[in-house]
Amino acid sequence: MNKEPVVSVRNFSLKDGRLIILLGALVYLAGMFFLTVSMRVDRVTVMHGLGVPAMEPLFGDTLCVARWCDGYGRGEDPRAADFKDPSGKIISMNYPGIFLGLHHLGLTASRINGWGAVLGAVFVMAVLALAGRCTLIEGVVWLLALASPSVVMVIERGNFDILIFVLIVAAFLLRGRQVLSGLLVLFATALKLYPVAALAFLIMRKKSSWSLFLPFCAAAGVIIYFLLGSIGHPGGDLGLVSCCFGSKVMALILAQQTGINPTWGPLGSQLFALATIITLTLLGRHEGAKFDQSALGDRALTAFWIGIPVYFLIFLSGDQADYKMIMALFAIPAALGWIRLALKSGWIPKTWLVLFLIYAYWLFFSDEGSLRNLLLRQIVAWGFFMITAVMGGFLLPDHWKKRIFSEGK
Repeated sequence: MNKEPVVSVRNFSLKDGRLIILLGALVYLAGMFFLTVSMRVDRVTVMHGLGVPAMEPLFGDTLCVARWCDGYGRGEDPRAADFKDPSGKIISMNYPGIFLGLHHLGLTASRINGWGAVLGAVFVMAVLALAGRCTLIEGVVWLLALASPSVVMVIERGNFDILIFVLIVAAFLLRGRQVLSGLLVLFATALKLYPVAALAFLIMRKKSSWSLFLPFCAAAGVIIYFLLGSIGHPGGDLGLVSCCFGSKVMALILAQQTGINPTWGPLGSQLFALATIITLTLLGRHEGAKFDQSALGDRALTAFWIGIPVYFLIFLSGDQADYKMIMALFAIPAALGWIRLALKSGWIPKTWLVLFLIYAYWLFFSDEGSLRNLLLRQIVAWGFFMITAVMGGFLLPDHWKKRIFSEGK
């Protein structure tokens, strides 16, 4: 078995695709600055032209957390229903209280530009670490994903989902030390609920991991139990449709744009999505019974099973902002490896990449306010969700394949 390359700056060479990613990110940033200055327009207008649903101020989500930290520092309770920022706008805290600890790390409203820039830089470095050594063409694919409006959105907002992404990437890089890796996932779960699904990688790697998976799930259950009492509106919907994805969004579009409330409703959408995952994963496992997923290597398979279950849980949750599509990036190593090695059913990873890019770049080419385009975009989102489930069936490890088919006899 070939030794996996160590992710290190020293591994960079002119033939390393990560160089394309890094240089492309710098060119994107420089290009945006040039357009803003040369066209004498504001940043938001330029970013809208690039398809990014930008808002004022820059790093707005970081600012929101900073306002909570400022209030906490003054002895106020940001979780109070009537907590207001200096302008008088009510911004009651809907994050776990652990985020208030950022006050002790220096997060204040006056420092959001520095914090936002650091979050953005750390995110790009995490993407480089996830990509690992790759060909130049694969580097272009990674750059297209990184520069897509859906992904740039998380940097523009300065959203702390970046921190979740970084923690899960760190857990992935430390996959050889499963206890430490699992602890990182638990820490991410303490920040937001959905990273708990990343624990799936513990049972996907080998049979003996059940001895780790069960206590980690028990610990995650305790964390979630205490979090539910401290998070504002944990089951609430964003109510957005133009830059969101998820099982409920189609129903929301019909309700908001046409006044039609489907009889199956949001809960029906979620149940249908859950049934879809199960059905298509089993279908993929059946069709890929002789598929040699081990040829992709432990790195690509672990990346898939530590990130994609989180994407599935996010999709099932209802309606989530597009920037949470960053969790789908964990499937790119497996998709690119599948294509590079010309493995069986190569149409699956190719279709996956095409649908990901179509969805991620939709707002660059499309009028986001059109009902037709809103519906078409959600059809693409569902198609991507479905092909990911099929892909997951093909990539189930051998011991799960034997378990499924032995039970089916």
